Amino acid sequence: MEVASRHVLLCVIVSLTAHGIGAEKVLVVPPAISGSHWFPLASVGQALAGRGHEVTVVVSQDIVAKRRTERPQLRFESFLDQGSSARLEAKTGQLSELSNKSMLYIAQRLQGSLKDKALHCDLLLGDGDLIERLKQARFQVVITEPFISQCGAIVAAHLGVPHVALLRHDPTGLDYQATGVPRPPSYVPSTMSSFTDRMTFLQRAQNFVVSCVAPVVFQWFVENMHYDQLRKYIGEEETLVGVLAKTDVWLYQMDPLLDLPRPSMPNMVNVGGILAREAGPLSEDLELFMQSSGSAGVVVVSFGSQAKTLNPERAEVMAAAFAQLRQKVVWRYVGEKPAGLGNNTKLMAWLPQNDLLGHPKTRAFVTHAGSNGVYEALYHGVPMVCTPLGADQPGNAARAVSRGLGVRLDFNTFTTETLYQAIMQVLTDKSYQETAALLSRLHRDQPQSPMERAVWWVEHVIKHGGLPHLRARAVELPWYQYYLLDVAVFLLGVCSAVLGTVWYSCSFVCRKVCCKSGSKLKSQ
Repeated sequence: MEVASRHVLLCVIVSLTAHGIGAEKVLVVPPAISGSHWFPLASVGQALAGRGHEVTVVVSQDIVAKRRTERPQLRFESFLDQGSSARLEAKTGQLSELSNKSMLYIAQRLQGSLKDKALHCDLLLGDGDLIERLKQARFQVVITEPFISQCGAIVAAHLGVPHVALLRHDPTGLDYQATGVPRPPSYVPSTMSSFTDRMTFLQRAQNFVVSCVAPVVFQWFVENMHYDQLRKYIGEEETLVGVLAKTDVWLYQMDPLLDLPRPSMPNMVNVGGILAREAGPLSEDLELFMQSSGSAGVVVVSFGSQAKTLNPERAEVMAAAFAQLRQKVVWRYVGEKPAGLGNNTKLMAWLPQNDLLGHPKTRAFVTHAGSNGVYEALYHGVPMVCTPLGADQPGNAARAVSRGLGVRLDFNTFTTETLYQAIMQVLTDKSYQETAALLSRLHRDQPQSPMERAVWWVEHVIKHGGLPHLRARAVELPWYQYYLLDVAVFLLGVCSAVLGTVWYSCSFVCRKVCCKSGSKLKSQ
């Protein structure tokens, strides 16, 4: 036992000294909503804790006990958030209900969510005892997820600590402004659209309008949400873009295989598939169920943590389609058991999605096309039937389909027959299996796993106390200098002066010639 303990200690020391740093203090500030937004942050924090770092997470008081049970390797600080995070959880848990609502209804829900996010941030920053404890801890880096709310970035700036952002995307577009990276709408689709990099003229026109208008609208809401916090905790003249521009590294949960090539800066690092890993063993009863499928295999069905309940009518349609399959079905489902549920279908309130997708019996994945699930399916080479509900899911589904990873259905209109046919298509058409296997090999063929790369960059920031040399000068330029409008005006003036001089000179010469010719004619 003593020898084993020494061996483990030696491994930890070697792994830490390989990057030239010791055990350091890391602060994680997750967004008010959890689920798919919490898992990547928690996993990175756990990976850092596994390398000997002291990782502290700030969460609301009502979930701190749950988080401590889930992640015993992490430390937790808590504050009273007056139920704001619970209200946000309830709203995001009803995501499937928004898919057929009007834009006005969705806008009202968004406004209510922003109020809860603002309150959550106000209460976090306004907890003097908490902030004092965080200051006294002297953290070396703060890791956040800047999804619409930028509370974590404000906390990092208030503490004066280097900041690392881990995100899928930011619909506000503030990340692009803060990094100065161009985003040409001619081939970079908006994150809220279902376009790919091969757009028709009308799609490019629509993408241009959405790429220009949506960030302005979102930014107006977000900047107003954080206006008082910036002035109270950072400075009277500070802006949200200015705070975000100090971010040392942006870790994007993206991979060009699915999210398409696009411009980036040196401090923008792709870590798409950060949660995907080799499949672990299943529980005994679940393994028996998988093995009972025989050669037909299993279809995994999950609509993620943000859609805990489904419309009963939609659930009946899905249950009837699954009942027709030869395959066994594992379905993450919370709610009343559908009347038409087949004997081949197993309902689970929670399922080990990554481990199921990596199981040799899994043949297909029916999903809402959330980014975590899509990347786990890519990693394990499982074709998909995508039925997106909202947010970035239509775009994820469109790009997965464009790569040949599966098919897409409209969640509100598919029938039992169309869902059944879609599942059978990805099960029987070998091209989907072959494409999924090929893309899986490409995705896995990296010098570092996405998680290893994320941890390396966080430790790189810790080691050097920040990476300001990676930030582009573009952020500091006024808009007219960024777009070279001053140069364009200068060159236009020079060209105008030259052309004016030439025109005047030619006119002057012509007049002189004409005058001499006229004098000669008169003398004759």
